[in-house]
Amino acid sequence: MANTQRCEFKHFTWTNITEFDDAAAAALQEEYQFHPLDITDCLSQSQRSKIDAYDGYTFLVVLFPVYDENTREIQSAELDIFISTKYIITINGGNLKIFNDFFDLLRLHSNLRDPYNEKSPEKLLYEILHRLLLYVFPMIDHLNIDSDNIEQAIFSGKEKRMVSEILVIRRNITDLRKIMQVHKNVIQKAIVTFKDAPLYVMKKTDIYFESLVDTTKEIWINLENLRERIEALQQTNESQISFKLSDIMRILTTISVITFPVTLLATIFGMNTINSMPFVENDLGFWYVLGIMAVVIVTMLTIFRRKGWM
Repeated sequence: MANTQRCEFKHFTWTNITEFDDAAAAALQEEYQFHPLDITDCLSQSQRSKIDAYDGYTFLVVLFPVYDENTREIQSAELDIFISTKYIITINGGNLKIFNDFFDLLRLHSNLRDPYNEKSPEKLLYEILHRLLLYVFPMIDHLNIDSDNIEQAIFSGKEKRMVSEILVIRRNITDLRKIMQVHKNVIQKAIVTFKDAPLYVMKKTDIYFESLVDTTKEIWINLENLRERIEALQQTNESQISFKLSDIMRILTTISVITFPVTLLATIFGMNTINSMPFVENDLGFWYVLGIMAVVIVTMLTIFRRKGWM
């Protein structure tokens, strides 16, 4: 069942709905006459952020990352926003903690609403988006720390352990990039929409939204650096593993090459040609054969060492 809460400002109302369902969708459609496709978007999980402008309101879908500590996975949390002169309506699944904390803070403390008492709620929308964007930076910092730990482990001889760890971090970076990649375009389109539409007082708040664009650019630059770094770490880790495997194969090959002539000698002297086999009737024949084998081994090791093969 949907949970609906309201926060009254001087000129508009902020309505926040969590656990949005069909009954809440029908009530919202009946009260505000929103476009049916927008209501459908609120009921389903969107795959990208977007903005749609209408004569009476503007509809935004914005995705933000949330971290699941159990699965160590970054997932997308959807925030749907209807904004007009007299209202701002937000719909979310309840997993955006910083957003819900901000709503509860304003709902419980009327004095904190004063900075947002404009004639239309764009400044409040700016503050919502600003807080959610700033929440992305700790995730980026955490991914940087994870990358530092991976780098240290790679050069500490723990390459095999880092294979799965690198894949986890790379998946999270990819998911975070997917979530954040269109935010700049959405905010830029919102600026144009709010400036052109007579519903809003965007001229007073456009500088705020321009700063949001700068924030999205900074986030994207950090994500690009993270992507390049994790790819470099993955290549380094694979190179380290390949080098160790090559070293092991070199040692095994050396052993095989050295063992082959010794095995050949042992096979020859094990033939049942007693009358023609040397050292057969010699009391020290066994030791002569071992000596020949030792000379062969020492000779081959000397050659390999001079060639730099070991």
